[in-house]
Amino acid sequence: MKKRQPTDTLCGFAHNASEVLVTRTAITNATIVTVDAHDTVIHGGTIVIADDTIVEVLPAGVGPATSCDHTIDAGGGIVMPGLINAHTHLAMTAFRGFADDVNLQAFLDKLFPAEAKIMSDRHVRVGVRAAFAEAMLSGCTAALDMYWYPDASLDEAEKAGFRLQTGPIFIGSNGPDNVPFEQRLTNANASTPHSWILAHGTYTMDPTQLAAVGELATSEGARFHIHASENAGEVADVQGRYGRTPVELLDDHGLLRDGTVLAHAVVLTDAEIARLAETNTAVTHCPSSNMKLASGFCRVPELLSAGVTVGLGTDGPSSSNDLDMFTAMRVAALIHKGNRLDPTVLPASSILRMATMGSAAALGIDQLVGSLEVGKNADLVRLDPSSPSLTPIYDPISAVVYAASRADVVDVWINGQAVVRNRTCTTIDLNSVLSDLRDEGRAIAK
Repeated sequence: MKKRQPTDTLCGFAHNASEVLVTRTAITNATIVTVDAHDTVIHGGTIVIADDTIVEVLPAGVGPATSCDHTIDAGGGIVMPGLINAHTHLAMTAFRGFADDVNLQAFLDKLFPAEAKIMSDRHVRVGVRAAFAEAMLSGCTAALDMYWYPDASLDEAEKAGFRLQTGPIFIGSNGPDNVPFEQRLTNANASTPHSWILAHGTYTMDPTQLAAVGELATSEGARFHIHASENAGEVADVQGRYGRTPVELLDDHGLLRDGTVLAHAVVLTDAEIARLAETNTAVTHCPSSNMKLASGFCRVPELLSAGVTVGLGTDGPSSSNDLDMFTAMRVAALIHKGNRLDPTVLPASSILRMATMGSAAALGIDQLVGSLEVGKNADLVRLDPSSPSLTPIYDPISAVVYAASRADVVDVWINGQAVVRNRTCTTIDLNSVLSDLRDEGRAIAK
């Protein structure tokens, strides 16, 4: 339990430092989709949160061990783990719809100059605040973010109560933030330690730069995240320059390892899949972005069969146009069935696991979040029991993947804090954020 300082208050009353103050919330009459090792679903159950931790997950008819300060009747509706976005560029909310109906290379050719024109600490803060609101309102409680000015994003995440994973980002050119590569290294070395080191891609960095970033990540024991093999054009480009595929190039520099997350990984050989499994390298599947950019189909069934950890992501809101993990789940479930002509491929339970425990494992936080189990942090989502799209429910897991949408999200807790209550953000002034975002959009359009 969390010990509060003497200046903290509970219900308006000050307490002594020696007291352990715990706020207990019971969510009763819930259809609890646990995403535990057995995909357990509890009908009419109760979850008890003590401050930031799940302390009881109870079957129907069993009440909390001790009295609770707050009780929320879920009305029989689904309560599930918070969704985890394992690859995104959150502050790109300002570029939503800016470069549509083009492939990856044309998308980047249009995006990079526009970013350079407006990039600043303030721009990132505005964009990421809007992203946190969008994400939380759609049941997303954590993300692995790759974007410029990561310290600004971390600061805003703390204010919003959002669980953010990020770190220094590297690219071979100066980048939209106009920082030379060597200066990025200097800045990163001066601000250690980092839990994450991020690199844009093997096609935007040369092998010497990649080696330097790999050495930094290894020396710090940091996790590593990079775009890799997103489409055939990228793979051909890298092979043409260096005689190696992106995955092979990463392997050459010791960057296929436990703690590395590859975004997209659409174009993979059988040997590369085996090597990812051998090295415990994780992959983030971004189906909506891959479809929109016509990049192809990630070989998710083969990756999972090989034992590779696969998380789910939206990519940025400029390439997939939203941060909706419910859409990402449904698209992921459907495209592989259609592509393989096999309705049994990637069942709903596998998809939900990718968006929760799979993403959590890729981010290295699966001991904290990703399932509703005693001892884990209280990141959870309550869906509307009166939603027409969730009535009736025969299989709650299938309902989450094939029927639920962000419109069904009623309440969201992150670390035990109610960041969305009755479909309203409690930690973000949404009207103010959207006003600022419109200003950014007007500046981009000039």
